[in-house]
Amino acid sequence: MVGTFSLMSIEDETAIRQIVVGVSHEIDHRRWPELRALFAETVRVDYTSLFGGEPQSLRADDLISTWQTRLTSIEATQHLLGPIAVAVQGPRAIATCHVRAYHRLPRAPGGPEWMVAGHYIFELTNNAGWKIDRMKLETLYQTGNTRLLEEAVPLAQ
Repeated sequence: MVGTFSLMSIEDETAIRQIVVGVSHEIDHRRWPELRALFAETVRVDYTSLFGGEPQSLRADDLISTWQTRLTSIEATQHLLGPIAVAVQGPRAIATCHVRAYHRLPRAPGGPEWMVAGHYIFELTNNAGWKIDRMKLETLYQTGNTRLLEEAVPLAQ
């Protein structure tokens, strides 16, 4: 990757890092409109290492709506990212980082906590500003209640 990507401006690197960090902050604070603003109109999402299935191309509005529905009944989340490595080539960029995603729901039958550890790969495009148009989670391992999201839905009703 390093050989095919060129040097970037400090402004581009800073903007890309802020967008990637913004994803975790906006999700954890449940700021859905601000989260939506970080994404292009269509996003290729790959969570197959966590949930199985196939990567999907989604409208960003649908992606954010799905996250909102799944996380609204979770008491707290904390997504820790870093370090963030950034490479830019023209109007495209790749940002990679470690992730620890903590989820807490004290009333969950299978246990109150679920943690996912892995790496994120964000791809961004610059079309009058950097936006995420691809994201992939490479899950390394999970601890705790791996059914926490499914258990949260009945508790919310």
